[in-house]
Amino acid sequence: MKVLTALRLTAACAVTALVVTACGGGSGQDNVASSGTWSVPKQDPTATLNVVGILDPKADGMAAVVAAFEKEHPTIKVNYQYVPFDNLNSVLDSRITSKTGDPDVYWVDQPRVPALAKRGYLEDLTTPFSGLTSGLQEATVKNSSYDGKLWSLPIANSTQVLFYNKDLLAKAGVKPPSVDPNQRTTWQQLKTDAQSVQQRGGARNGLLFGQPNRYYQLEPLPVSAGGGTGATGDGNLEPAVNNDGWVKAMTYYGSLFADKVTPRGIAAEQIDSTFLAGKTAYLVEGNWMVGKLADSKLNWGAALNPVWEGGKPATPNGSWSVGLNPFSKNKEAAAVFMKWLAIDGESGYAKYRAYAELPANAAGLKSYLASKAFTGSEGGKQAATVVGQETENTSVGRVPTVGYIEFEDIIGRAFSDIANGADPKTALDSAQSQLSTAWKQYK
Repeated sequence: MKVLTALRLTAACAVTALVVTACGGGSGQDNVASSGTWSVPKQDPTATLNVVGILDPKADGMAAVVAAFEKEHPTIKVNYQYVPFDNLNSVLDSRITSKTGDPDVYWVDQPRVPALAKRGYLEDLTTPFSGLTSGLQEATVKNSSYDGKLWSLPIANSTQVLFYNKDLLAKAGVKPPSVDPNQRTTWQQLKTDAQSVQQRGGARNGLLFGQPNRYYQLEPLPVSAGGGTGATGDGNLEPAVNNDGWVKAMTYYGSLFADKVTPRGIAAEQIDSTFLAGKTAYLVEGNWMVGKLADSKLNWGAALNPVWEGGKPATPNGSWSVGLNPFSKNKEAAAVFMKWLAIDGESGYAKYRAYAELPANAAGLKSYLASKAFTGSEGGKQAATVVGQETENTSVGRVPTVGYIEFEDIIGRAFSDIANGADPKTALDSAQSQLSTAWKQYK
């Protein structure tokens, strides 16, 4: 999954001004187009689908996925429209609330499912896809559901791996991190080691995060430090981002930038290529990095994610699903495309997309981990071990709440401020206050 940041939104009414619910309350479901009776057809209809996704057609392999689908389903054409993740919320707000039915299908980050369903942005898929999801991993189906109903189809899952440059570590005389759960490195030791590789091994960057300043990437820090996922209470609508665990974790995060272990100003889309350039000691990144490394000449290794000193290990899970616009005029054709992406065979998304996330499809996951990228090198085998260990034992979902979109935006801005030198406690106190205000509409 690549999981990315949310649109910058600043206050509760600012968030909801563009959506189908108002600050005064209401579920938003009254504004949903009547779905009538429809099902996944046995024979393909003829249609052109407008699909909004956050993956670049060429760089992220979506052109190959679309081409494969159209070859297998020639009566359905897919007009795939790439939208950077930072713009996804505003695009959906504008286009879904216009009620034109465009887009028909769009990419849904799984923790956003409750918020999008609450606002009337998603068609209920429970009945049309009844009995069709047994080949998907149960956790991914759960992450795509809300209030007992299925609102999107999961196409991916994810975890994180600690990658490292073997040559730079060897030059610095630094011991590589381990795949043994009993020898898992700590975040504190990782910073020390990264500084050593910078000083003695010639690394320009000590440590990179695949998605800097983003909740998905950084959630394991406060969770492992004992701070929790960031919310509690009924419906997870009581913010909890300024407790001791969060402050300790974000003080550490800020110190990485202040001490120049982690560079400021590198966009998430440039992180992988920066590591592949060979001047970075460590990279915490998703499993999709394995394919890129397998195609490279870098001498690399993979290890378990760090744990907070004295804490419990935690890694993020969840990824992308696909949702259906309730105003779509092509629901049956859209269902064919969604089913092909997620359910058919090993899943079209996983089968035809290079550098994919962990497939939500169980058969696809088995093939994914048996691929040459994971079996053809020592680093790949290490990464496969890490994926198995983390997904089975340390996986933590992002906080499930109807207020997730506001949460991701507000906490992301706090992370960015901290990375740029703001006092962590002050930034987190501000985020706590903003969230309390933003979530009043849901109570």
